[in-house]
This record gives sequence, structure tokens and C-alpha cells, in this order.
Amino acid sequence: MQAAPVVIAICMGSSCYARGNARNAELIKAWLAREGRDARIEFNGTLCEGLCKEGPNLRIGDRVYRGVDPVAVEDILEHEFGER
Repeated sequence: MQAAPVVIAICMGSSCYARGNARNAELIKAWLAREGRDARIEFNGTLCEGLCKEGPNLRIGDRVYRGVDPVAVEDILEHEFGER
């Protein structure tokens, strides 16, 4: 039996989207494709999760990353999924 995929949820509410999650979503998609992780990771957008002042926000599993800028995206993904 195959384990359930890990969920990456990126806030696409207007504040997070305007503050950088539009670009962050592109970077995550590119990383998933490049690393061949599409089958084991579910990536989706969410509406506002009420953390606007701390955005742009990204959730991986139960962990929430706040204030995510494009420079940090790959480091976060490598930290979460790198050596598994």
C-alpha cells in the first residue's frame, strides 16, 4: 500500500498572492517537476487562511511557513523533502 502524498498548500488569498505567492507557486511547480516528486506530493492553492499579516504563507503537512519569499522556497522544499 502506498503512503498518502504530502500536501503542500499555498495561500492564494489576495494579500499572499500579491506579496509573492504567485511567484512562489511557479517555483514550487518547477521544483516538483525537476525533482520528479509530482506523484508523492500534492500541491494546491487555498483561499485566505487568516494569516494575512504574516504572509505570504505556505503549509507543508502540518507545518506553516510565514513570510515566504521566492529566495526561501527551494531551501524550504529541500529541508522538507531533500534526503527522503
